[in-house]
This record gives sequence, C-alpha cells and structure tokens, in this order.
Amino acid sequence: MGITTLKKEAWQKLRNNWRFLVVLTWPLIAWQIFTLLLSYGDSIQEGVTVVKPSSVLFALSRTLWAGLIEAIIIGVISLGVMWTMVEWSRDKMEFKQTGLLSFRFFKRETVIDSVVLMAIRFLYTLLWSCLLVVPGIIKNISYSQAEFIYAEDVKRGVAIESINEYITRSRVLMDGHKWEYFLLQITFIPWWILVALTSGLATFWVIPYYELTMTNFYLGLKKAQADDLDTKDDSTSEVIEDDK
Repeated sequence: MGITTLKKEAWQKLRNNWRFLVVLTWPLIAWQIFTLLLSYGDSIQEGVTVVKPSSVLFALSRTLWAGLIEAIIIGVISLGVMWTMVEWSRDKMEFKQTGLLSFRFFKRETVIDSVVLMAIRFLYTLLWSCLLVVPGIIKNISYSQAEFIYAEDVKRGVAIESINEYITRSRVLMDGHKWEYFLLQITFIPWWILVALTSGLATFWVIPYYELTMTNFYLGLKKAQADDLDTKDDSTSEVIEDDK
C-alpha cells in the first residue's frame, strides 16, 4: 500500500462526492470546530490566570477525562462514519438519510460494546504511555484498526464474545504496517495546521479527506491479509502434492 496512492484515491473520491461526504461527517466537523474554538477560549483565559499546583492537577485531570469522553462518544460516531465509507467504497452502496449514518452504532446492542472498546483502547494506550512516550505511540498505532474490525463483525452478524479480542486482532493486522501508518498520519499534519489557521473552516475538506484515507488504509490491510492467506494456502497445497 503506497501512501501516495491511498491519499490520491481518497482525494479523487472527495472531489467527486464532496456533498455526500460532508453530510456524512458533519458531527465530526462540528466537534472539530467546537474543540478548536474552545481551545482558543482557554488560551485567552490562561493569559490572565495565575498558575498554581492545584490548577495544574485540575487541568491534567480534566484533560484525561475529556480525552476519555472524546474517545468514547466521538469514537462511536467515527465508527458509523468509517463503516459507511467502507461499505460505500467496497460495495458501492448508496445511502438515504446520510446525515444520520454517523449515528448508526448508537443502538442498544452495539453502543455498550463500542464504548467498552474505545475505553479499553484509550486506557491501554494511556498505561503504555505512562512507561514511555514511544511505546504508547506504537501501541496506539497497533490498536488503530480495532474499531474497523469490530464494525465488520457487527455487520456480518458475528457474535461478540470478547471486546479485548479486537485489540489483539488489530495488532495482528497492523503487524508490519505500523511505520506506514505513522508516516500516513505525519502527512496530515499540514492539513491540521490549515484547519487551525482557518478557524476550523478547512474541516469541511480535511475531515472527509482524512476519514476516506483511513478507510482506504483499512481496506488495503484487509486485501494484504487476504493475499497472504492465499499465498500460504497455495504453499500448503504445493507441499501436500510434493509429499504425494
């Protein structure tokens, strides 16, 4: 999977289907703009606030809780967005009521599992980060595909027995692709800077572009995994025939 190819395909889809993708990702766009404006407000207040040890601890606690809440709530919304993009890209499906598709995993049978998955991923990453920053980053990358794998099982009607299983399966799927994923994230840094410089207006392009690219990355991983399995099956068949 070439990074340039992934992003080029995503950009082409965005150009041809911008309205559909903006309507699909509107909750993520709204959240990005809200958090950006909120950070501007905090920056202004910090300029006139005396920093105390107690205020630092409070700020740290608030940051951790805010990160957990965002990982859960926005994570569930992202799950709906990403899986709609997977179905749209893989099966060429057409959707009605596009603006509600991002909430498709807010159902009684899936929301608890989704929340647990987001929380486990967040806590695992936090614990690894407490040791050293680099292991935390590596583990976060390893867990990055857990939501996609979970969504695929849900849509296939697979019984969900262990949420922690999706963390493990994501690690296996990302084996040999972590550096590629890291570089892919790096390429979006200028885009996020553009979002900040435009007070969030650029999110109407950047959010759909980013989500499409991550979807293409997942589909590429699944294809690579399927190709590896086919290669192993062919090798096994050749060994059996040689033994005969």
